Amino acid sequence: MARVIVASKRPVWIVLTVALVIHIGLISLQGRRRIDTSFVRVWILDSLAPMEKLADRSLYGVRYVWGRYIGLIGVYDENQRLKQETGELKMQMAEQREAVLEAQRVRALIALQDSGIGKSVIARVIGRDPARSQTVTIDKGTAHGLRPDTAVITPSGIVGRVIHSSNFFSIVQLIVDSQSAVGVMVQTTRHQGILRGTGGRDLDLDYIDDDNDLKEGDIFLSSGQDRIYPKGLSVGMITSIGGRRAGGLLKTVQVRPSADLGRLEEVLCITERPQVDIVDPTQQGLPNP
Repeated sequence: MARVIVASKRPVWIVLTVALVIHIGLISLQGRRRIDTSFVRVWILDSLAPMEKLADRSLYGVRYVWGRYIGLIGVYDENQRLKQETGELKMQMAEQREAVLEAQRVRALIALQDSGIGKSVIARVIGRDPARSQTVTIDKGTAHGLRPDTAVITPSGIVGRVIHSSNFFSIVQLIVDSQSAVGVMVQTTRHQGILRGTGGRDLDLDYIDDDNDLKEGDIFLSSGQDRIYPKGLSVGMITSIGGRRAGGLLKTVQVRPSADLGRLEEVLCITERPQVDIVDPTQQGLPNP
């Protein structure tokens, strides 16, 4: 029985011995001569590279979609918010600029109030009749002391007079209205005259003591003779002088109003005439403002 067992184990040892010899031989052969395995690398590269390329393109596509669309959702919302804030800031800046300009105009009116113009009130122009551009509506009325023939002025010059009043609003007839007239005098010669509205932008000289000395650029001041406007307020400047009118009585003289009647915003309403009329600076040796 023992002899049979020993005989059965011999083939195993023989196989192991042969495998060991072959392995040692291969190792010796590889040490002496380098085996070319490039075909293996080529096969592996050709097999795996397409899958690697597919994976790379997939990752690139995911990054592209995320960066261009999903990631920009928050950026779009942020841009919309910034645009809204920018618009609000622009509106605030515009309002602040308007507030500054209004404050400057009101300061000029307050300075005019303090110049001895008489008792007065500042009013805001709130409307203009589109069918009759020679009148404006202001936000002061009888409750503020306004009544018909109340003089309305600006620091630049005469605007007109109140013709209708309610408790809190009034209609002002501008001096360019065809039914308007202002007693004036030439600033330099002191000749008395009357300016009438034409219904357009300018005034016409309706009467004057002597028109021989008139020239372009002469300034007309209110004379106070009409009992509406205080004496010494600027009315307008001569822009052109033509020939004699029919009958040879007066020259044709056009006068541009001193106040910008097309851009009125705030005005000063003289509710009580001053005891002493305004002094003309040129008659006191002072510089004309």
